[in-house]
Amino acid sequence: MVLCSVFMAILFLLLISSCSAANSNLFREYIGAESDSVKLSDVPINPKVEVHFILAFAIDYTPDNHPSPTNGKFNVFWKTNNLGPTEIASVKAKNPNVKVAVSLGGDSVNGRNKVYFSPKSIHSWVQNAVSSLTSMIKQYNLDGIDIDYEHFRSDEKTFVECIGQLITILKKSQTIKFASIAPYEDNGPVQSHYLALWKKYGHVIDYVNFQFYAYDKLSVSQFIYHFNHQQDSSYAGSQLLASFISKGNLGLPPNDGFFEACRELKRQGKLGGIFVWCADESKAFDFKYEQESQALVLEYLCSPSFKIQHNTLIKMGFCKLLIVLFTLQALLAMVSTQATAPKSDLFREYIGAEFNDVKFSDVPINPNVEFHYILAFAIDYTTSSSSSPTDGEFNVFWDTDNLTPSQVSSIKNQHSNVKVALSLGGDSVGGGSCYFNPSSVDSWVSNAVSSLTKIIQQYNLDGIDIDYEHFHADPDTFAECIGKLITTLKNNGVISFASIAPFDDDEVQSHYMALWKSYGHTIDYVNFQFYAYDKGTTVSQFMNYFQTQSSNYGGGNILASFISDGSGGLSPENGFFTACNRLKSEGKLGGIFVWSADDSMSLGFRYEKQSQALLAVPR
Repeated sequence: MVLCSVFMAILFLLLISSCSAANSNLFREYIGAESDSVKLSDVPINPKVEVHFILAFAIDYTPDNHPSPTNGKFNVFWKTNNLGPTEIASVKAKNPNVKVAVSLGGDSVNGRNKVYFSPKSIHSWVQNAVSSLTSMIKQYNLDGIDIDYEHFRSDEKTFVECIGQLITILKKSQTIKFASIAPYEDNGPVQSHYLALWKKYGHVIDYVNFQFYAYDKLSVSQFIYHFNHQQDSSYAGSQLLASFISKGNLGLPPNDGFFEACRELKRQGKLGGIFVWCADESKAFDFKYEQESQALVLEYLCSPSFKIQHNTLIKMGFCKLLIVLFTLQALLAMVSTQATAPKSDLFREYIGAEFNDVKFSDVPINPNVEFHYILAFAIDYTTSSSSSPTDGEFNVFWDTDNLTPSQVSSIKNQHSNVKVALSLGGDSVGGGSCYFNPSSVDSWVSNAVSSLTKIIQQYNLDGIDIDYEHFHADPDTFAECIGKLITTLKNNGVISFASIAPFDDDEVQSHYMALWKSYGHTIDYVNFQFYAYDKGTTVSQFMNYFQTQSSNYGGGNILASFISDGSGGLSPENGFFTACNRLKSEGKLGGIFVWSADDSMSLGFRYEKQSQALLAVPR
């Protein structure tokens, strides 16, 4: 009986793992192209779904009675009456699951003249597009772009380079978080241009909004055939969305089999989401199909090929059951290892805590790693000589003479693989311990969000790190304050990642493990301070410590670490890189971080170079 229970448990886990990650809870809808009365708030929003509104359109044409191409200088062509910056900010504030993008191009301008992709040159078009779209995206507080050019006065190579470079630059400057394309099957220039773009720049494209409604009326089987063809052959490896047009006059209508086809695709593990053209038309139908679409993407479905009847299991002999059990265990172990192997080319280094004039440009940067500087520290204490807690109102405590906003921008512009974060808390302030000391959860979070948003935007930072080491609050309060802070900053688009920096101390671990238990899904990296273990740690001890903390922070991206002055843990001279190579070969190394650049400067940063060289080698 116990063996059967174990078997069923493993089989259930295998069933879950077999459901493809392609299935997504993403719902997207174009809005603003046809009606000046439709509002973002008109569209029903399921709070459990990731919802993207896509403003249609921004076009690089003049906004006059005789529109003409402007070579990448984009203007707003959606109906702005009810789709302005205020309305966008409002719907995003009320619905943290909502993002808003802008679509470029479209079929026609002002409903009459075709919109042509018509650049004078790649360089001039990209330069104009980056400048004009950056201003527009910031003005309207947008999150991404969608490419929907449908007519072309350029060859495929020019289209590929213009659009590919545009997306790449906007992402690297963190102007946008995602990009999509909206091709359709024309057996002509549309597919040839987008397929060429996908072939070279598919790695920067997050979603494919394929216009399945551009086909003539389809049956369910025809729709599934076309979907599989586009996903398997044309846009292989993409997150491909199914789509319908609100009027239902083309493709597979929502009242004639669309949702049946989507459920079948979801059973196959292939549904990357659903998008609709468009809210302007759906308003007449009270958005009933939007509600059904969002409910469907939340459904949990697995392939019917894995349905096993209970009677079949009973009829299996005991020996056969054992064979299946151990086979499943082996398969599950392989799937688990492959699924959880962390990205390991991440190098991070704390900087600025010790005021010894170290600069970003002093630290060697390997272009083949992901590189994070972490400014140490921002602290919610007063900056006076007798520092005291401020209940979440953070001030800068790093070396601002050498680590300024302009220097942050400079290092990021020079190195596209560099991001800069700030660390909160630290061990001490003003000669005494730095305590996490909130008056209440709500007041601390409110103050922290406000003060940190200002600092992050002033310094053009990308993320935060949590390094409180002393506490005048219980673990649950710490968890709620920090968890809500990270969640809010991420939902507001202020930061793109967050990390924590615990070490092996009972009080410290109780607070961070409570945070991990409730908010681990919002934490991207665990900067575990392995150098807080005793000096003289051996390679085997380090490996055991790493395994223990990987268990404590299950599913976390755990980084190995050393301290530059060699005062604790496993030092670079005594086997640190041996341990890292071993962890990397086992698929367990989430990266390396160093405390700190301030100390490493006197050593010529030789271990930073060695760390990055190790990370840059493929596993």
